[in-house]
Amino acid sequence: MDWKNTVKDADEIKVFMALDRPDYTWRTLPAIARQTGLSEDRVAGIIAKYNATLTRLSEVPSISGSALVGLIEKVGA
Repeated sequence: MDWKNTVKDADEIKVFMALDRPDYTWRTLPAIARQTGLSEDRVAGIIAKYNATLTRLSEVPSISGSALVGLIEKVGA
């Protein structure tokens, strides 16, 4: 499933654009929040909404202990 054909909400599009940058495979929630200007809670809600359909949470956290999230099309199911 391609997020560009699925996601229509402006805030959700910001999150997916942050995840779809070519220089990143995995992103932390705080990094996405900083880039998008959204709260971490809002970002977490968007990620949860699309978890297992468009996004995937890593089983291993980042070095800082933050959750890592990636697009399924980049990181696999």
